[in-house]
Amino acid sequence: MLEPTRITLARHAAGYSTLDLARLVQVGESTVRRYETCGAPEALAGQLAGALGCAPGYFHRPPAAGIDVERIFFRTPRRISRAQKTACSALGRTGVELYNLITADYTLPDTEVPDYTGFDPEAAAAQLRLDWNLGCGPVPDLIYVLESRGVRVLSLASGTSFSFWEEGQAFIFLAAGDRAEQRHQLAHELGHLLLHSALGADGHAAAEAEAEQFAARLLLPALSLQARMGDTLQLPQLLDLQELFGVPARIILSHARECGMLGDASYSWLVQELALEPAPRRAPLASRVFSLVFPSLRGEDRLDTARIADTLGVPARTLHELTFGHAFMVLPGLRDAAPRGMPGHLRALS
Repeated sequence: MLEPTRITLARHAAGYSTLDLARLVQVGESTVRRYETCGAPEALAGQLAGALGCAPGYFHRPPAAGIDVERIFFRTPRRISRAQKTACSALGRTGVELYNLITADYTLPDTEVPDYTGFDPEAAAAQLRLDWNLGCGPVPDLIYVLESRGVRVLSLASGTSFSFWEEGQAFIFLAAGDRAEQRHQLAHELGHLLLHSALGADGHAAAEAEAEQFAARLLLPALSLQARMGDTLQLPQLLDLQELFGVPARIILSHARECGMLGDASYSWLVQELALEPAPRRAPLASRVFSLVFPSLRGEDRLDTARIADTLGVPARTLHELTFGHAFMVLPGLRDAAPRGMPGHLRALS
């Protein structure tokens, strides 16, 4: 029999209801519910996989559930449907399993994210700069900073960013976007991981505002920003600040006004001027972990994208999307069945 929990996970990942799946495989909804309780016949593996967009082997993997939706911090929780949240929950499980596969061969840092429960966002940002030796100026490559502290960062092809804790490890799933936007999203999700690990299901709305404040305080330290703004702020100077701090100009404007560095009239004028500027074109962020792991696996003739996809029971495209494009999609027939090598160690992250 096929593993029932995997059928449920695959359905959630595809964003389908039990009725949707029943129609796709031409059975009654009660039959689908039975599949998800007791398992489905082996003969249906291919049909279910085709309907749900996974590999037949996915249904032979060990029992698993999606990440508890109530433990996931969503970037815009009120704008996300229950089905979308459940799909993120299933994708979150795939991300955890991918990292479990990687850490079986590579030694990665354990998560070292402090618990700042009870801190206000400004105090948390200041304390983190001290704890992580970030200084008082612009934060450098934020993905590298996070990965060096053991945070597992994965990418999304669509949707909004989200984060969660699982088995003592912190995970961030980063939405696609401009480099500066992604840095801000990373800082926002980090704020959740630091401040809200003990948060109950009722506190997520207030938590969004706190995470937003934390992100601005971390990426735009007041003294450093004020020293570079001077008495008046013009559009060219604002764009320079955007480049220097790696933060969207609109976030800089909002933060400067909130901190009393910018008056309402100047803020309104700059918002109008900024709207006339073309959108910046900068390469998105990239993961140091995946940029090291996947070339290493290919170079040592151990595991390519297709083999990892087979092991996890997911399409190669899903791996490609989760790994910032570092898991190359290999054409069928080009696999090499060479044996795996010895375990590695990502010294660049130590």
